[in-house]
Amino acid sequence: MIRIRLTSDDLERTQVADTPDFGYELALGAAHLAGPAPDRRLSTWRHEVASTWNPYHSRLFDLYTDLYLPAFFDAATQPAPAPIDPGSPPAVAHLRDLARSQALTPFTRGLAEGHPRAAATLDRLLAGLRATALDPYRRRITSLVATASAHARTQAELGGPDRLLTSVHPSASWDGRHLRLNTMVDAVESLEGRPLIFQPSALATRITFNPLADEVIVSYPAALAPLTRDPELDTPPAALKSLLGPTRAAALVAVARTPAVTTGRLAVTLGVSPAAASRHASVLRDSGLIATTRNGQTVHHHPTRLGLDLAHGSGVEEPQRRNVR
Repeated sequence: MIRIRLTSDDLERTQVADTPDFGYELALGAAHLAGPAPDRRLSTWRHEVASTWNPYHSRLFDLYTDLYLPAFFDAATQPAPAPIDPGSPPAVAHLRDLARSQALTPFTRGLAEGHPRAAATLDRLLAGLRATALDPYRRRITSLVATASAHARTQAELGGPDRLLTSVHPSASWDGRHLRLNTMVDAVESLEGRPLIFQPSALATRITFNPLADEVIVSYPAALAPLTRDPELDTPPAALKSLLGPTRAAALVAVARTPAVTTGRLAVTLGVSPAAASRHASVLRDSGLIATTRNGQTVHHHPTRLGLDLAHGSGVEEPQRRNVR
């Protein structure tokens, strides 16, 4: 239980975010895949992501503990993702906590020691996680967060901060002086002049508390509605079809939708012969839109960052650094 004493000035500074924190959503996505099945409203999301999950990406799970999510995934969610810096303060803090709570794996030890190969591996893992667990759901996540935010702000307009705090989530309670959050840790906290921001989250299943230097963020589940992929992502945009041709555009979207798709499966999806699918994949690869790897006689196709941006597009998000508990 987190207990926070709020003054009248604190109540005046209380806000509700109306856009998603995609860095947090991405970190939560891997947490759900690493652990037991999340609640029912995320069962469709989990099934869809698991059906295309590359087991290689499971190395990300080494970054998780029972209490903390990785606090440095934000850069991977941006329209032009920057390389992850394991030497950044959030990454260093998380890796330090990881070492204290459990033995480091070769992968996390490489990150902690600043090995370039480990950092490059992390970038590839996050790109794969983003492609399967986040990008196809961005529009739905944005809608769920906006709806939850609008509901919370309506409560505030009807009854002021008191009504907001008593209605935002069942795991939060307000007695007129103290805000109590039913979290996994026990602590007494003070805002110390920082604004309190409630952040709805589409992938959250419980309330969390995150004290940052400039603000304090309370994240909570955005809605009871299921999280489903954007159906428009399965149809190539008209501009992409004009650029690549309808079949090749569909091939790029298929690879972006299903990383590690085989040439045979790509042929079935496109309704063409394996030879034709291979030719389309070769053009996309030569254009830098996909990459291919061979496993014995089977060829797997993966989207590049340029390919993902062309297939899905993305909006601008403001990053927020997190060390959630």
